This record gives sequence, C-alpha cells and structure tokens, in this order.
Amino acid sequence: MAKARLSLSPSLSPMKKTLLLLGLLAPLASQAQIFAQETPAAPASPETPPSAAPVETPAPPPETPIVAPPLDDAARIREATLAYNAGLAALKKNDWDAAAQNFGKSAALSPNDAGALSFLGYVRLQQKRWDDALSALLAAQETGTGLNTRARAQLLNNIGFARWNKDEFPAARTAFESALALDKDYFDARYNLAFALMSRDLFSAALPHLRQLSVQNPKDATIWDGLAEAFEKTGNTASALGAAKRAVELEPKNEAYRLKFALALSQSDRRAEAIAQLRQLLAQTPNNASALLQLGDLHLRSNRWGDAAAVLKRYVALRSSDFTGRFNLGVAYDYSAKFDDALAQYAEAEKLRPNDAATKNNVGRIYFKRDRLDEAVAKFNQALALDPDFYDARTNLAIVLAAQKKWDEAGAQWQTLATSAETASRAAKDPAQKRALTNRLTTAYSGLASVALSQSKWKDAAAHYRRLLAIAPNDLEARSSLGRALFQDKDLAGAEATYRQVIARNPKSASAYNDLGVVLESKKDRKGALEAYSRALELQPAHSEAKSNIARLRGNATVG
Repeated sequence: MAKARLSLSPSLSPMKKTLLLLGLLAPLASQAQIFAQETPAAPASPETPPSAAPVETPAPPPETPIVAPPLDDAARIREATLAYNAGLAALKKNDWDAAAQNFGKSAALSPNDAGALSFLGYVRLQQKRWDDALSALLAAQETGTGLNTRARAQLLNNIGFARWNKDEFPAARTAFESALALDKDYFDARYNLAFALMSRDLFSAALPHLRQLSVQNPKDATIWDGLAEAFEKTGNTASALGAAKRAVELEPKNEAYRLKFALALSQSDRRAEAIAQLRQLLAQTPNNASALLQLGDLHLRSNRWGDAAAVLKRYVALRSSDFTGRFNLGVAYDYSAKFDDALAQYAEAEKLRPNDAATKNNVGRIYFKRDRLDEAVAKFNQALALDPDFYDARTNLAIVLAAQKKWDEAGAQWQTLATSAETASRAAKDPAQKRALTNRLTTAYSGLASVALSQSKWKDAAAHYRRLLAIAPNDLEARSSLGRALFQDKDLAGAEATYRQVIARNPKSASAYNDLGVVLESKKDRKGALEAYSRALELQPAHSEAKSNIARLRGNATVG
C-alpha cells in the first residue's frame, strides 16, 4: 500500500561531473512487507548529458565480468564516459540489463566515480539484486566522500532501501535515520523510515514522521492511510477516523481506503455511516468480498438478520471455502429461525474447521430448540472437549441437562462454571473483565440454586441465592427466589424479612406483596396478609393470585 522511495543516482556530464540527484517512487505490496515484491516505477528522466561518441563495441552480456582494458588515462576516461552515457541511454528506456552493464563498465574504468557506482546500485535495486545493489552503493559511499550533503543523504536512503529488502531492519532504519540527520527535510527518507517502522509494529515511533509527512505533502493519500493505521494501533480512535476519512477524500475510488474508513466508523460504533460507506463501495465494485463480509458482520451486530443473510450469501458465493463467511451466514439463518439453512452452513463450516468449538456450540443450540436433547448434549460436550473454558457451551450444557432432569449432572456443570469464575475474578484487575466475571458468577449461582430447588434442597438453594446476592445485591428476582426457598424451608421469619427487602427496593412490586401475604398468612397474621394481598391488587388489578388469596382468606373466618 505504501510506496517506498528510491533516490535516482546522479546524472553526470561526461566533462563536468556536478551531482544532480532525483527522487523516484517504487510501489510496495503492502505496509507489512515494505519495499518488497513490486516492480519499481519508471525513473524520472535524468538530466541529459552533452553528446558523446557512440560506444564502438557492443557491451558484453550482463553477467560477464568487466576487466578494464590497459588504456592510458585519456583513453580510459573517454571509454568510461562512453559507457556512462550508454548507461544513461539504457536507463531512459528502462533497459536495466544494458544500464547495469554500462555503469559497471564505467565504474571498472573509473573506480572512484561515485556517480557510476550510485547509478549501478540504483539499477541493481530495480533488478531486485539486493546484494549487488548494496555492494555498489556502499562503494559509492566510500568513494563519494566529497559528495554534498544532499547527495550523501540520498545515497543513504538507497542503502536503507537495499538493506530493508535484505531483511536487515536495524541497518535499514539506521540508514534512513542517518539520511534524515543530514537532511531533516528529506521527504523520501522520512517516508521510508515511517513505513519501515510501521511494518515492525512500531506505530508510536512512526507517528511523528507520518505527521510531518502529512504536512510536507498533505495530498498524499498513502500517508493519511498510514496515519489512520498508526492512530488506530496507538488507541487514538478519533484521529484514526479523521485520517481514514481524509484518505478517502483524496482518492475516492480507492477501495482499500474506503473499506478501512468503514472499519474505522464501525469501531467508533457509527454503524449506519459504516454501512453507507460499504454500500457505496459495493455500488462501485459489487463483488468486493471484503466489503461484503464486513457489511454482513455489521448487519449481524445490528440484529438485521435478513440483511445479513442476503449479503453473506453473496460473500459465500465468492468465497465458498471461507470459514468465517459460512459461520456468519449460519448465525444469520440461526437468528432468523431458518434452522435447516443454519445447520447446512454450520456443517460446511465444520468441514472447513473441524476443531472450532463455537460451531459445535451453535449446532447444539439448534438441536436443543428442536428437542433433540441427546444430540445437543453431544455437541456441547464436543465443544468443551476442544475448549474446556468455553462459557457458553458449558452454560448451554447445564441447561439441557436440567431440561432432561439430570439434576446432579447439571449441578456439576454449574459448579464448574462457578469455581472457574471465582478463581478468575480474584485475579482480574480490569473493571470490564471483573463485571463480566460477576455476571458469570450470578448465572452459575442462579443455576445451582435452581437445581437445588428442583431437588427440594431448600437450604442449599437459599445458600446459593445468598452467594449470588452478596455480589449482586440489587438482583430482585434472586432475592424473591431466596424468599421462596426460605418459605419452603419453613423459615417464615427469614422469608418475611426477605420479601420486605424486595418491597423496600421496589415498592411497586405486586408479586412481592402477594408473596409477603402468603408468608404472613402462614404465620397466622390474617390482617397483615389481607393488607399485603390488597396492596398487590391495588398495584396490579389483574393479579389473579392476589384476587384468589383475598377471596379465600375473607371466606375463612377461622383464620387469624
């Protein structure tokens, strides 16, 4: 995505060798593999040297070693100049082999000519012959001690380019930084340094260089794209979004930039805008698979199951062997209650990734909905065999076992969940993680209490509800359930106190007043029970249990 930047070596007059260095762009495959894999763009036209006599003999093949002929100084200079000019002519035609042959000949005839060596190194870079390029460029650096500051900086930039392609990042970084030390405004070296740093995930180090580049050339979309990534990776979501938007404004037809802008919008929870960007991209390129997958994901997260299914069907048609597409399409069908279609997609996903626990969990959920309980249990167990810490699968397994009235087995699953969540909660420091673990614990304690109630183990149930309320005191449903467990255990005082706690927290709870009335009636407090039932009926005139209890109590004159 980024473009590495070479510096074209000097175009030298055969008589007056004044350095004139020109910049050159070389495209990149991606930010992750900067400087590699792509063919550099054609160089900018070097300054045309004065006419020179044509080379009288054809240049030998590129791989033939060149041995300087035994000439006198004047003849050697003339031959070096002819070879140099022939190299320039070949360079203009992008004839790299001929250019390398002639610059090599010129350098052999004139070993201290930094210009010929620089050009030879540049051509070898174009040929991706990194070792040969580096050898020539280092020789140019050694012999070019008299070069001006700008020329030395450009030579260092090209050395950095060669070292980068040899996967010598520290040396490449040093070369780019040395070039900038000589010329702080050297755009190409800063550009290469910034994207080299990004490719090594050194985003914080790259940011100041990218910022300066955006000031030097505010209309370079690649720089804004790089800024967007660096901001995103360093946690500056707002700035990442702004940079991504600027890249799209500069190059509105660039699909990669628009897709990244949509992703940035999505990460900022601006789903509607992200969807609009993806639709615009798909209007331009209907078969952009990445956009289809991302749009499908956004629809899923917005609970737009039908829209998600429609988009993901198009994606799967393009990428039939992609696990994520198959899985997400299965989810879209699953939530649309199209269970046969969902199972078909999950089956394809399982073929592509047999050891994916989430797929097996989702299949188990559908089996449970279809009352295929044994098959559901088998799938949840398969998921847990792959991932013993898979919370959803273990929760689902406990629910299905309870539906089968396998109370001990269900209780064992809830206890496993509770134990793991308790252990993790003690070690957790992140507030969000602690909240998630608290939610898991309340679910596990509630499950354990439910199993105990089903087995008429009232004291156990009450103990589990107390554990739950210790970490979630405002869970009124659990507090009401505690009251029922205490009532069943004949702890009427405890039950009354519990229901009064519920009422104190929610004075408009008709159910709590009715349940309090039941407890008071059992305590032979007829007046108090009637008051509680009556209050329940005031709050909820259609409360059938309160009506029935009042009618029964008023007809029973012996009570109280």
